[in-house]
This record gives sequence, structure tokens and C-alpha cells, in this order.
Amino acid sequence: MCSQVLKHQLLRVKRKVTSGQQIYVNEAFSKCTLPMFVNLTFREVKNWRSHKDVDESSLCVTVHESIEQLFWSLESKCGSRLLSRALGYITMSKSGLSEMELEDILALDNSVMYEVSESIQESNPLRIPYVYIARLKEGLQGYLIERQVKNVTLLLWANRHLHLIAQKLYLNNEEDLQEMHTIMAEYFLGVWSGGRRKPFYSNDQYLNSCPDRGSRGLNEEEKHCMDQIAFDRQAPDQPWVFQCNPLEPDIFFINHRKMTELIHQLTRCGRTDDLLYGVIMNFSWLYTMIRIGQFDKALSDIELAYTYSQEKELKFLASTLRSIKFKVVKYPGSLSAELQQRLLPVVSSLPKLRHLLLECDKDGPKYCSIVPLHSSMDVTYSPERLPLSSSCMHVTEILPTVNPSTIIAALENGSISTWDVETRQLLRQITTSPSVIIGMKLTSDERYLVVATTNNTLLIYDNINSCLLSEMEIKGSKHCGLGGASSFINGFTLSVNHALAWLEASKDVTVIDLLYGWPLYHFHCWYEVTCVQCSPDGVYAFCGQYLNTTTIFHLGSGEKLATVTSEFSGGFVKFLLILDKAQEMVMVDSEGSLSVWNTEEIANPQLTDDFDCRRDDSEVVSIELSEDQSAILICKALSIELLDTHVWKVAEKFRAKHNERFISAVLSKNGNCIIASMENTSAIFVWRRDTGQCMASLQEISGTIVRLIKSNHHNMLLSLSTSGVLSIWDIDIITAMSNIDKSGKPIQRLVLPARGELIYTLDGSDSVHKWNFSTGYIEAIFKHEGIVENCVLTSSGEIMVTSDDKCSQYVWHTVSGENIFRINGQKISELMITHNDQFVVSLCEQNASRVWRLATGHRVCNILVALQNAFITTANTFVVGMAKNKVLAVSLWTGSITKKFCCDDGASIVDVKLIPDCPDIVVFITSTETVNIWSLTEEVICRRVQLPTNFLKNLEDFEMSPNGKLGIITRGDENINVLDLHSGKLRVVHAPGIIWRQRLSRDGRYLVYICFLNEDDDNGAISSLIVMRLADGKNIGACSLYKTPTFLTLSQRHLNIIIGFDDGSIGTYTVVDRVDAALKIKIATSNSRQIFNNTTQVIRPKCHNYSFKVTADCIWRESTEVFARDSPITVIEPEIR
Repeated sequence: MCSQVLKHQLLRVKRKVTSGQQIYVNEAFSKCTLPMFVNLTFREVKNWRSHKDVDESSLCVTVHESIEQLFWSLESKCGSRLLSRALGYITMSKSGLSEMELEDILALDNSVMYEVSESIQESNPLRIPYVYIARLKEGLQGYLIERQVKNVTLLLWANRHLHLIAQKLYLNNEEDLQEMHTIMAEYFLGVWSGGRRKPFYSNDQYLNSCPDRGSRGLNEEEKHCMDQIAFDRQAPDQPWVFQCNPLEPDIFFINHRKMTELIHQLTRCGRTDDLLYGVIMNFSWLYTMIRIGQFDKALSDIELAYTYSQEKELKFLASTLRSIKFKVVKYPGSLSAELQQRLLPVVSSLPKLRHLLLECDKDGPKYCSIVPLHSSMDVTYSPERLPLSSSCMHVTEILPTVNPSTIIAALENGSISTWDVETRQLLRQITTSPSVIIGMKLTSDERYLVVATTNNTLLIYDNINSCLLSEMEIKGSKHCGLGGASSFINGFTLSVNHALAWLEASKDVTVIDLLYGWPLYHFHCWYEVTCVQCSPDGVYAFCGQYLNTTTIFHLGSGEKLATVTSEFSGGFVKFLLILDKAQEMVMVDSEGSLSVWNTEEIANPQLTDDFDCRRDDSEVVSIELSEDQSAILICKALSIELLDTHVWKVAEKFRAKHNERFISAVLSKNGNCIIASMENTSAIFVWRRDTGQCMASLQEISGTIVRLIKSNHHNMLLSLSTSGVLSIWDIDIITAMSNIDKSGKPIQRLVLPARGELIYTLDGSDSVHKWNFSTGYIEAIFKHEGIVENCVLTSSGEIMVTSDDKCSQYVWHTVSGENIFRINGQKISELMITHNDQFVVSLCEQNASRVWRLATGHRVCNILVALQNAFITTANTFVVGMAKNKVLAVSLWTGSITKKFCCDDGASIVDVKLIPDCPDIVVFITSTETVNIWSLTEEVICRRVQLPTNFLKNLEDFEMSPNGKLGIITRGDENINVLDLHSGKLRVVHAPGIIWRQRLSRDGRYLVYICFLNEDDDNGAISSLIVMRLADGKNIGACSLYKTPTFLTLSQRHLNIIIGFDDGSIGTYTVVDRVDAALKIKIATSNSRQIFNNTTQVIRPKCHNYSFKVTADCIWRESTEVFARDSPITVIEPEIR
């Protein structure tokens, strides 16, 4: 049958074989009759001549041999290197390659280009001649087929046998395989696109030819030579999407080829950084995946990358995306703003996220014009949890390991388990039954696991193989114990190669060699041993005893070197701390008193400092040494103390509240925060070290926390709850919560200077907080005698005038913090400063208002009428305000009413505004629902617009555009009412929720508003910040707010948005409209992005506290003012400009 098929195939091409040749053909078919074998035989036989001598070796007898023969026959036509690499690239691709991709990738392969350049005698070939690709396709016709995949024609193998043989022949060398995956990854990354020239030889190849390559690198001349042999391979750019119109970013075509191949190739070649930054941390990839409905696929890729790299930034990113899934799937354009809000607070602790934030800055404004500059969002964080037992009473010991997700737990039943916390998988288990475990420790290299039991034995295990190496009984001296009663192991510690253990009420310490498992010698101390600590290098052992005595031994020889006793000899040594760098030893007794000894001369330690803490009757529960931060944290039941080891002084001390007790406390990595747990609470608390303010409270849902353990290898914290559940917390993420400054009370008002990068907030307390706009940190606090009610600034922000409820006014210098002037005597309802910063207007509701000079404090005039919603005209001529049914313009120089408008028919004034571009024009709304435009100079109504009936019944806010053409009115509903004052037309724009506040930008082009959401948002958003472009009524940006907003304002110079929240924090945002290219420069030059420099930690500035003057410099009477004799205010009047 096979011979007949072959005969018909040969006849179709007008060929046939001789009878002698047919014998060998039949013999081959007798061994294999597969259709593919017949086709491969036909391709070989059709080239035979009648005079060709054939034998048994002329034809292959298996399909695989025939395929190999086919590939070898093509080498003469295409070249061995080109053929091997071309077929290798097709085989290693995930779904095949297109002709153009194959040609581009071969052009990037230096070995192929070198072979081609030799064959065609060209010194700088830019591309692979297409004739080679044509020969390849022709030679493999029927075996290398074309298939349409997502509108792209791809070359791929027609049969799995072809794939197997190509893999066997061309992908068997690991080095070549790595190089080929790298070339394909670089191609889909677009590394050599855009005219970038790739060297014809690699740096290593060039250096190998250098005679002294081991002693030098490339100098400038050699780099120039290499640059001369680098060529542009004309590789195409590889964006994630292809956009037709930059102004319409939502109209695009997906680069499916990059989506399919890039992650596959990067994973295979092991380029973790490119996988991290080129894909996972690439905003365009993430946005595209969400835009095409592949959110879950993107999330699984991120989790896969985390499994591959173990970068905790990826783990945090995955949890962040899960929390905003509802929002970004519904509104993909909000992805950049949502990510920035959640990642900005933690970027100092998770520095690798900065790449994604910069990507959001670059590409995010294409889809959302709101860019968060400083986020005050509280970090949402849930630890990894692992149930160990039904109760914490059953858990004896928990040890963290070098692997951050692996822990070792010992239970009282004698089982020791090694767990992977993330997967909750039991890795290894050891049992010591029937012995009960007292304690367990790991050596620093995690080679040995040492377990103490109630049988007074130390069990030494090989930690990696979980096998018992030796068992050693700990025996005390014949005088050990009380009344002959047996004693258990009181404690043990480990050094590099030794284990040291001691019994209860014993003066002896047994030293055991871990390598051989036998006792070396006994250290005999003067008193009963309470604790033992070894030096980090494993040379010395320090044995703490009763009567606050410590004896130093040499571990190598067993020699007793010295004994020291603290003057506080009433207690016993509870902790020993060895400061290796400073060569100091710290003894901490049971009452918390410290003595510091210099051990530079180990045989003769010298007392350098001591601290008597016996006044505090609470016991020491934990202690931590942080040599990097030069600090010792002593946690007592009722207080926490921080010692500075540079000067050996108590730097900070915090006391627990009444009826509260500390369980344990640890320091953060940078030393700025204290993380602690309290007795009978199920939360971990984070305190700011400099202010003592509690920045966060993290609830542990598994029950009350009974134990905290800090990992020495990683910045991780382990907590055990009463229900026996272990939780692993990332301290980096926890401390990121303390990066958000809060005043502690809801922000009631925000005040911005016309120039500068500062923000001043009022929160209903006796303080004004000064914030840095760039960092979001509180720089200074200005204390007042009473609750601050008003605050105004000069245009430069150097002078601040405030008033409180104690009838006092204060003039502050904001740079030095000095309260340079204080006025007592009248309760102020409103403060204003003239535009030239020369005069202050203090409005009073009960008494006469005053205009006074800021430089001297002297009165200019009195204003006898009570004004509301007042403002000063641009020319500094009038104070304009409303009084019941009148709009009044009062002269700043005489205090008299110069201009006046009275409503008829009992109507009242509802609101009044000044048009910025027309300083002599005032707009006001009356209770008869009319909008009036009034000229101050002519005292006439220029225009009147009648609003619909009952329109002002629920008036919430009224804004005017700078040119006076538009008025924006909100009524506490879901509609924005845009009133054209020239035509009288009213346009209604629907908002996604009930509008809470609105603000019009300085140039009148944008409306910024906050609305409360109507629908339940799965990601916990309370309200939404939205920016609308008034030219076309289009929302150009939206950003969820996860706290309750209390105040909204815009900066005057740039379109920056500042929001105050109910927890005393602020958030800052900017608007980057893509149709306005000039605004994009703000992101690149913004000081708020200084966090993305090389430094991973932002240094928090010290917060300064400034207090008010106790004695007033001036007292206001009914019509006069009385100055104090020692008032610092000069009486020389400055020149008015």
C-alpha cells in the first residue's frame, strides 16, 4: 500500500524509481508504514537519479531519522547556524512566529548575522536576506505550516514529531537555549527598537581577545571601536497597544504577540528584573489586561511572578489589585489614580514599587487626569495566618527562619513542625515524644536545631534533614537544687559552634560542642545563673547571675576571664546585651535598671554608665537592641523606654494608659516607630517615636495576642493569639502607616499662601498645623491659648494672622515660629489681609470691626456695620459684604459705607461673590431667586438672571468663573447647574452621586467636586473626587476617596487639589489634562516625586512646636487700643506700595 502511494506521488511530479531502487524502498516501508514516513520518503526519493547507487543506508527506517535527514539536507541551502537558530526559535516560541518576527529575531542573533555576513561577503549586513527565509519555507513545505492566530499568520510545526526532533537537535545546549530565550525576550521588549544599535560582538567576546583582559575593562577608545561595529538591526517597536490617535487613547489595537510571548520568554531565560519591571510593574500592560477583560489573568501572572521571585512588592501589588478590582474593572481609566493612592504611602518601605508609580505618572494621565501627589490613605494589610493548635497554651516555641514564609513551631506534645505559612503546607516534622519540650533554638546558620526537654536533655538535630544527631543530658553540680529536689533546665543559648545550658538554681553552665555532640567543660559562676549570652563571633560567653553579677568566660578554653557586679545588687541579671561594634556589655536587671560596661579589655571591664530604674515597680517583659539605630528598647509592663546608646541616655519614655499593660514591643527598621501589643487586646499598635501618637491599630481577627516574636533575618513580626493562630506581619508595611501625618482631629479649614509649598490647617483645636505640600509631613505646630477660629496668610506665606475664641489675635512669623505680636480684647468672626499684605481687616459681630496695619498693629479705621461673606476688592479699596437685605462696600481707609445696594420687597441676600477678572463687578443671589451683576463704580445692576421657582430652596454652593460668564450652583443633589450669565441659559450636568463640595479652578476651565457614591462600592470607597472640563462637560478624571472628606480647596498658582479628612490627615492631587501639554511638565518637575530618587527612605523632618505669647502686646478697647511698654512692634509706618 505504501509503495503504491509513493508511486502515485512520483508520477504526479513525473518521476519514478528503478526496480533496484524499489527493493530498498520496500525494505524501508516494511519497517515503518506511517503516512508521515511515506511523505518524508517521497521527498528523498524524488531527487534520485536512475543511475544513483542506493543501498540499505540510503533511506531512513523511522520517522524521527527521516526528519533529522530532512533538517540536515536544508543546512546546505540555508546555512547550519541560520537553520538551527531559525528552527530553534520557532520551536521555543509559545505559539509560533510570523515570517517578519522570525526575520527580525534572526537579525538580532549575532551568530546568525556573522554566518550570513561571511557567505554574502558584506561587512555590515543590517538584515537577513529574505531569500533564506524563502528557502526555509520551501524546504519545509507541508511541515512548517501557517495558521491565523488573532489576525496574525504564524509559522508552526504541523506535527509533534517535528517539534520533538527540532528540540532534540537545536535546543539541547543549555547555554544556547539561554541565549536564544534572551534574544526573543529582548525582541518583544523592544530593547533594540527605535534606532538603537546592537553590537556585532558582545563585550565578553571583545574582551576575550584582549591579552590583558583580566586586568582592565573597556577604555574610551575601545568603546568607540565597539560602537563602530554596532548596527541598527531595524527591530520594530513593541508597545503593549497600537494607538491610532494619541488624543483618543481608548481606541487601540492590542499587541497580542507581545502579550503571548514576552512573559514566557522572560521566565525561561531567568531575567527576573525584566519580568518585574518590563511586564508586572508596567502600567501599560496592567491597564491593557484590565481593559480587555483579563483582570484575573493579570492577577495570576503577578502571583506567578511572586512565586518565581519572592519579591514582597509583588505580593503587596496583588493584594492591592484585589481590593480595587470592582472599581478598575468598571472604570479602567481610574487604575493609575487608584494604584498611586494605595502605593504612595508604602513606597519608602517597598522601594521596587516606585517603578510602577513612575509608569503611572507617565501613562496614567492619558486615561485619568487626576494624579495623587501625596496620599493619606491608610494601608490595608492582612497578615499571613497559620493555625498551629487549638490554644496558645499548647504552643511552646516559635522560630522564624531565613526564608520569610517558613517557621518552626514546637508544641507541648513533643512535635516540632516546619511550615510554609503562605501555602499552609507542612514541610517537615520531628517528634520528641514522650519528652515535653521546654525550649528550642536555631544556630545562626540554621544548620543545627537544639531542643531542651523536661528530661534535662538537649536534643541536637540536623535542621535540614530533620534527623537527630545527638542527645546530651544536662547535669548540675552536687550542690544544685533545693533540698535535693530535681531541677529542670532553666535555660540555654547557642553560639556559632556551642550550646550552653544551665539548670534551675544552678551555678554551673554546661558547654556542649555541637559538631561532635559531647560536653566540653562546665563554667562555674559565683551565684545562681539567670541568663547567658555569647558574643557574635562565638569567642566569649557572658553569664548573668543573682546579685546583678556577670562572669565572662572564654568559650574556646573555658577560662574564666572576669566577673563584674552592678551597684544595683538587689535583683538579678535578666537580660544581657552585647554591643559588638562599640565593644560594650549591657546588664539589665529584673527591675529594669541598666549598667553599661566597656569590654575593650575583656579581662578588665570598666563601668561607663548606669541607670537606676527602681522607681518604676513594673517588671521588664522584653528588650531589643538595635545597633544600626543606636537604640535599646526596654518594654516594661507599664512603660516603654528608649535608650540612645551613643550618649547612654533615655531618649523617649512612654507610659501605658490606666489599667493597661504591655505584652511586648519592637522597633521598626528605621527606628521611627514602636510596634507593641497590649494585654487582653486583639490588636497591634503602631506609635510614632517622636510624638508618641498612635498612627495605626491593626486588628488580629483570630483572637487576643499573647506573644510577639521579631525575626532577626527579615523585617517580619510574628504574633500568636489565644486561639493558637500564628500571624506573620511585614514590619515594613506596618511602619509605612506611620508615614502619614495626622493632626488627630477632623480638618475644618485649609489655608494656602499665594506662593510657596506650604499648607496650614485648622481642626477645632488650639493649634494651627503647618504642612509641607511636597512631602505631606507636618513641619510645625503653632499653639494658641484658645481654640483657633480664623487664619489668614500674606501672599508669601511668611506672616500668619490668627484669632481664637479667647478674644485674642496673633501675628506669627511662619519660618522662625515666633509669635511676634498679640492683640487681646475682641472676638473676631472673620480675618482678611489686603492683597498688598499691608493691612488686616478684623470683622466682629458684636463690636466695631477694625482695619489695622500689619507692620505696626495700629488702627486705620473702624467699621461699624456687621458684614458677612466679606472680601477685599483687588484694588485694596473696599471691603464688600452682605448684611441682611443689603450689599455694602465699605472703604478700607475711612470705614464708611461708600457703595450700597438694597433689595426691594423684603428680599434678602443669599450669597455674594467677586469676579476675579472684573474687580469692580459683584455677583449676588437674592431670596427671590435672581442672580444680579452689580457694578461698584456705577452702582447699577448690569444684568439680572431669573432662576426657576424654588431653585434656591436647597442652595449648597455658588461659584463664579473668573471672567464672570458662568456660575456653578449646587443644591445638595446629584446635579451640577451651569448658569450662563450672558444668555441666561441653565445647563444641568448629572453627577454620579450627591455633590458634597465643589470648587472652580482659577482659570475657570475645570470644576472639581466631591460626591458621595450612590451605589455600594466593594472596595470601600466613601466618596469620589471628580474633575470636569467645562468646555465640553466631560469628566476627565475620577479618584475614589476612602476617608470622609471634611474640606476641599484648590491652589491658586497650579491646579492642585488639597483635601482634608476626618482623621486629621490631608491628601494632595494635581490635574494633568492630556489636551494641555504644558501641564504635563508639573509631574516631571514636582517636588512630591523626590521620593523616587536613589534614596529608599524619606527623612522625616523634625516637627517644631511653637507657643503663643502669654502677655498681650496690645489690648483693644471700644474705640482705642493700648500697647504694652515692651511691645516689639515698631511704630514706624512702612511705605505703602
